[in-house]
Amino acid sequence: MFIGRLAELTGCTPKAIRLYEQMGLINEPERDGRYRTYNAHHLEIVHLIRRAQIAGFKLAEMSPLISAKNKLKAFPLALANEAVNAKRQQVKEKIAELQALDLHLIELKGEMNSLFGPAPTSILHKAESIACPDKQKLTSAPLRAVAG
Repeated sequence: MFIGRLAELTGCTPKAIRLYEQMGLINEPERDGRYRTYNAHHLEIVHLIRRAQIAGFKLAEMSPLISAKNKLKAFPLALANEAVNAKRQQVKEKIAELQALDLHLIELKGEMNSLFGPAPTSILHKAESIACPDKQKLTSAPLRAVAG
């Protein structure tokens, strides 16, 4: 298949596919005259690259895999698994950060609601809430300086 068909099947642009070739992420395809001809293996590798990108890998992060692949003349599965495990650890750390942020937001919401929300409707507080229904106005009134 030609580059346009590979691009169509993978959702990549022909320019991206050429970049993958240039970086060594995919093997250079055979040529039919001046046209590159790609096979099923190229299709699988481009799909794998796209999935890795969706998972958060940058093309530059794939460079060690390329070097190892070229050196070993085989896909460095152990190195790839290490990279995936490292990415998963980063995700777990980000999740922990986001959970902490969520707790902070919950606390902030509670604080805002306790300061500015409606007062509890118990008998003791009912007269107070009628006399001053807007706690915000009460607490935000400017203080007057006493001349003396």
